[in-house]
Amino acid sequence: MIIKVYRFDPDSGKEPFFQSFEVPAQPDWTVMDALDYIALYHDSSLAYYRHSACDHGICGRCLIKVNNVPALACTHTVGDVPELALEPKNSNIVRDLVTL
Repeated sequence: MIIKVYRFDPDSGKEPFFQSFEVPAQPDWTVMDALDYIALYHDSSLAYYRHSACDHGICGRCLIKVNNVPALACTHTVGDVPELALEPKNSNIVRDLVTL
């Protein structure tokens, strides 16, 4: 599966971009599982709410857009699609998928 992740560091002076990662995701993986895999095996600098406060879909801190639809990363499964695009939930970006 290809996971395209929105990358942006306001302090870098660079424009935002999507970075693609190949992930051996299973249909029952959550988006958080895929992000954890990317952080562990591809790029540890990826900024996202790692297992926020609850990891059960209660706190809402891990809300992002998955294929342009708002979803909680800790509960939304990747399914069997060949590609996912992950973006921040709003334009108040701190870095990558982390927002205010």
